[in-house]
Amino acid sequence: MIMRAVLWLMIMLAAMIFSLSQVRISSDMAVFLPHTEEAAQASLLTVLREGPASRLVIVALSGLDDSRHLAEASRAMADRLRDNELFTRISNGPGSLSSKEQDYWFTYRYLLTELDVDDFTYQHLQADMHKRLEELTAPMPPLDKARMPADPQAVFRQVLAAWQNDNSPTLHHGVWFDHAKRHALLLLETQAGGLELDAQDEVRQAIMAAADSGLKLQMTGVGMLAAASREIIRSEAQWLSGLATLIIFLVLYLAYRKLRLLLLGGLPLLAALAIATSVTALLFGSVHGITLAFGLSLLGVAVDYPIHLFSHLQQNSSPQQTLQRIWPTIRLGAASTAVGYLAIATSPFQGLAQLAVFMVSGLLASVLTVRWLLPPLLASGQSLTHSYAARGAGRSVWFLLLPVVLALAYLAWTPRPLLQTELSALSPISADAREQDAYLRSLIGVPDVSRLLLIKADTVEEVLQASEALSPLLVQLRSKGIISGYRLPSTYLPSVARQLKRQAALPDKSTLSENLALASQDLPFRAGLFTPFLDAVAASKMLAPLTPEAVKDTLAGQMLDSVLHSTGGQWLGLVPLHDVQNEAILAAWTEQTGLAVQYINLRTMTDAMVHDFMQDVGGYLLLGFLLILLFLWLGLRDVALLARLVLPVLTALLLTIALLQAFGSGLSLFHVVALLLVLGLGIDYGLFFSRRSTDEAYARAGHGVTVCAISTASVFALLAWSKIPVLQAIGSTVALGVTLSYLLARFVRRNVSNEI
Repeated sequence: MIMRAVLWLMIMLAAMIFSLSQVRISSDMAVFLPHTEEAAQASLLTVLREGPASRLVIVALSGLDDSRHLAEASRAMADRLRDNELFTRISNGPGSLSSKEQDYWFTYRYLLTELDVDDFTYQHLQADMHKRLEELTAPMPPLDKARMPADPQAVFRQVLAAWQNDNSPTLHHGVWFDHAKRHALLLLETQAGGLELDAQDEVRQAIMAAADSGLKLQMTGVGMLAAASREIIRSEAQWLSGLATLIIFLVLYLAYRKLRLLLLGGLPLLAALAIATSVTALLFGSVHGITLAFGLSLLGVAVDYPIHLFSHLQQNSSPQQTLQRIWPTIRLGAASTAVGYLAIATSPFQGLAQLAVFMVSGLLASVLTVRWLLPPLLASGQSLTHSYAARGAGRSVWFLLLPVVLALAYLAWTPRPLLQTELSALSPISADAREQDAYLRSLIGVPDVSRLLLIKADTVEEVLQASEALSPLLVQLRSKGIISGYRLPSTYLPSVARQLKRQAALPDKSTLSENLALASQDLPFRAGLFTPFLDAVAASKMLAPLTPEAVKDTLAGQMLDSVLHSTGGQWLGLVPLHDVQNEAILAAWTEQTGLAVQYINLRTMTDAMVHDFMQDVGGYLLLGFLLILLFLWLGLRDVALLARLVLPVLTALLLTIALLQAFGSGLSLFHVVALLLVLGLGIDYGLFFSRRSTDEAYARAGHGVTVCAISTASVFALLAWSKIPVLQAIGSTVALGVTLSYLLARFVRRNVSNEI
């Protein structure tokens, strides 16, 4: 006995030390997301999740009645953040481009803008100079007045205007505001990637510290949402685990009224959590926050095995003898549940496999603790007085026919789809957070990339040329109202071929000088004022064309990075589309362009991926169910008894699905996984109700099953109150399914002829 206790204590101590010091908690939801076999689509999803767009943070400031003061607060905040190395770009208005970068792009303006030979004739130059003269004599001279001698055509303005979004925010008091002028807006780009969550936590703290007191801040972005979801998971796991433990101990105390049993009942729980965490971390390198939060369900499941032992204790039998009597039933119930989850553990879906490994290792640790450690620690001669009613005649399994028919009829009648195929159903981010993200993006004009054109080519030059070829075609689509706007990669950087063509269109210095002299006749400009213009055009003819590599550290280069990506020897160009009105026309149009371009609705694509994903997962769940049946048949060797065990729990599962559907909750991936747990628990209840025994022994079994059902349903009902949609799904499903499984297992007649 002492050796067992010492060995158990050493194993638990090692597992807890390892869990607390070495286990890394991850929060990347990619392990729970579906995957696509198409390389381009897989790369696209990776880019959107981890690429430059994931580093954007949108900030909205409010809380001040005076918009002028709000604008001043925006400028002050931007100045403070520009001194922080966490950020690579701070934008809150047109002045966000540094003077150094403006000079850089000013040099290359003629390679970035579409001009032809006619634009340099004296007639066009004369018209341009008249416009500049009008601007100079206006009450508010142009901001680029100092650049006019080198740029009388205002070409650089065209460059900057082309980089503005179609849905850019309103400029008010020199900074960005929403159209109602209630929020001052900032667009930040972080040094760290959106999924580097520790760094994103620092970003969040830096933003809050840079804001003036009295301001109300709203923040969103991939990094902000990911960091917030990790914090939600962490806080939820802490308070849920504490409250769940309290509920379980309260149930145990009310059931047995013995402090010793209460403390001993906690040992299997401790073993389950410590071993499950350690084993999962060793096999997967880390433990996902969702897995750890889901591990709270072990508190409601692992406690079942000591409960069965405590409820069967008798005066005239030692704890060891009691355990030997009920051990075959405990072993069969635990093994059948574990076998069902092992089928998922072998699946290629890492998130599900991690959940399954956590559950199986925790169950085994719990049941082995009960088998080898608890009996010697229990005092002999203990017996509990049970008020549980002795068994009666019960009802035949035919009693199940009515609820089955009603549930099937409702599921066939309801117009709502049975499965949730939206990707948001797998997300820990709340619907409110997603709505705020969409709202802030609409305020600042960051495009919704859920609908886009995908350009595929072998080289970056081919992508940029295809982008340029698309431009006039997209203008036609916009004029027809099929789309309201778009952003092309070539907007930020023309192809090399296009830049060379523009250089060739530039006049030589002699010709341009003659045209300039004619254009400036009778105009009040001093002689030699536009010499910088002549020098700039001549210098532009000698410039080397720009490439993505040359501009990667600039604002336009960062914008280009968000829509131009290399993957597996192929280049992808993204063309976000605004307000797509007719997808059918757009999809047909892409096939007629003759270009390597594809229309993609990301929501439709990901929903289809989730649908296929759930079908694949359904196959593994079906395999788990069949393994459970096989394992039960091998243990019972009685088909009739197997049917009486399985039919009530299958009816409970069907009723659970129907009730979830009635409450407006279609089945997500996590609902389906939870149903497998309900299956295992329901079979465990049925096994104890089916044991051939005296009325007194049946009452003891009934007491144990009742306490198990109450503790499990209570813990999972607690999970249903979680802010995390995943845990809500698991909690509501198991709480409802366990309650129905218990009731049906209790009231269906057993007529058992052999010992389990």
